[in-house]
Amino acid sequence: MEDSERVIKARKLLEEYRKSKDVKMLEEAIALLEGREDIHSLNQLGLIYLEKGENKKAIESFEKALKLAKSQEDKNVIKFNLALALFKSKDYFRAYEILKELENSSLKTYAQRLLAKVCLAFGDLKHIEEAKAILESFDEPTEDLIAVYIFLGRNGKKEYLEKAVKYAELLGNKKLLAEALLSYDDEEKIEKALGIFRELKDVKGEARALYRLSFYKPELLYEALQKLEESGEGNAQDKIRLLYELYKRTRITDFLKQSIEIAEKEKEYLFLARAYVELSKIENEVENLRKAVKYYEEFIKSKFS
Repeated sequence: MEDSERVIKARKLLEEYRKSKDVKMLEEAIALLEGREDIHSLNQLGLIYLEKGENKKAIESFEKALKLAKSQEDKNVIKFNLALALFKSKDYFRAYEILKELENSSLKTYAQRLLAKVCLAFGDLKHIEEAKAILESFDEPTEDLIAVYIFLGRNGKKEYLEKAVKYAELLGNKKLLAEALLSYDDEEKIEKALGIFRELKDVKGEARALYRLSFYKPELLYEALQKLEESGEGNAQDKIRLLYELYKRTRITDFLKQSIEIAEKEKEYLFLARAYVELSKIENEVENLRKAVKYYEEFIKSKFS
């Protein structure tokens, strides 16, 4: 079978997999292309690995193909595919650099949309502003643009929350609408967010909304912790924060001790130093202050060693 025939057949198998989700289709396509060293086989093989979630193999295939590419068009296509694989591998720096190279190529629109996703993944204000500029240049709002507005709203630029709500309603995305409403310092809007999270059966979102509402209705804080436990999705830091908040509001020492127990498992040294200082005010002053000093030293060591 000629290389071009193999690529065509592998492409058809990939299309069939996307409809049927039969992994055997991908295995057959890989068998057709593995060991081939021409540019089109390597590029197609990379796409199949990417579909299969084998990002490292996809990156290797695209990098080999890129070395063989002669035309600028081929280089641009392979660079875009490589950037996508790097993005999925969370190698945001390399993905960003490659996508910036495609800003003036025929793939500019695709590259810009992916670049916006990469900027969002960085999660810092500079890159979020870059994502905003890119996404606002398109004619239609996207879910990524809503995510940008929510981020900005949560970082002191509350004026963007109105846009986030507007576009989430326009696109019919209830999850993003709830996230936008949750970002307000407004009891009524947070109540609406809670209702949407419950409608979506998003238990973690419900826990977060209950936590925000607990600043207006303190009795909801314990329910927030229960929902977080129920979801099984909350990370240790979420539980530590809620337990410590429960302690501060109720002054029940058991909540403080529970937060310390989780923090010790997670090696949250700075929190432990502060928590043991707090515990020393209640019991075993000398022993707990020693632990506070020990954990503060561990924190310094972890940051500067």
